[in-house]
Amino acid sequence: MRTNPFRRRLLQLAVSVAVVPAALLPLTANPAAAGKAAAAETFTKVEGAAADAAGLQPTVDLYRTLLGDPNNGSTPGSQPAGRREINWDGTPDAQSAPNQLPRDFFNTTVPRGAVFSSGAGSKFQVSADSDNPTLTPVRFGNLNAQYPNIFGTFSPQRLFTPLGTNQMSIKFFSPGTTTPATVKGFGAVFTDVDKANTTKIELYDQWGTRLWWQAVPKGPTASKSLSFLGVKTSADVYEVRITTGNAWLSSTNTDTSARDVVVMDDFLYGEPTALS
Repeated sequence: MRTNPFRRRLLQLAVSVAVVPAALLPLTANPAAAGKAAAAETFTKVEGAAADAAGLQPTVDLYRTLLGDPNNGSTPGSQPAGRREINWDGTPDAQSAPNQLPRDFFNTTVPRGAVFSSGAGSKFQVSADSDNPTLTPVRFGNLNAQYPNIFGTFSPQRLFTPLGTNQMSIKFFSPGTTTPATVKGFGAVFTDVDKANTTKIELYDQWGTRLWWQAVPKGPTASKSLSFLGVKTSADVYEVRITTGNAWLSSTNTDTSARDVVVMDDFLYGEPTALS
């Protein structure tokens, strides 16, 4: 069977930058998706894992290209094209560890159309940076002294996690408003994914039907590895659910051969479009 030239070029790029793996692959809807409408949608994923940020950069850039320009930043309201990104690094000290991040911070204070929730009181935290005034340890060292040694960063210095759980949800809004919205794709960077089938991303429509899901690729190193999974779709994604590892962050949950503790760095997603 003849290989599509565009796909062949992307696979060559993956080899040249030593991302393990990094590919742009056309997919059909996940078999678990219910209903004929879900089965008709198309999905294109980008995934990869690397030992450091430089190794993962081509994979993330490939996904940016797939979502399209411009990066609309914190421009209020739904824009006609492009994408949104959250990298946590501009989060003020007052909303970072040891403090909690308001779950709607990235729709109200910083209007990027994302609101978080979880089954554990919807508590979230952005890690401290190295010059914070309270001398809080970086990379969630305030929660467990082991964590700065196992977590790496894609965009320095801050990371993100739910508190009291390893599962969270993201719903989308026309940025800066309470108008529900959908997106055409979502991707995220994860750090220290040690197990192949525990960390995952799931996409849902507004009626609660799961459209697509996949596990995030395992990192190539025992500590500080970076993994990426992103998908662009023709479907209208109303909610994204993320599972990070098989344990949440706490003073007693150290990372072991059986316990996989994972946190997140950059989020990238299609421009939120208001529900009609």
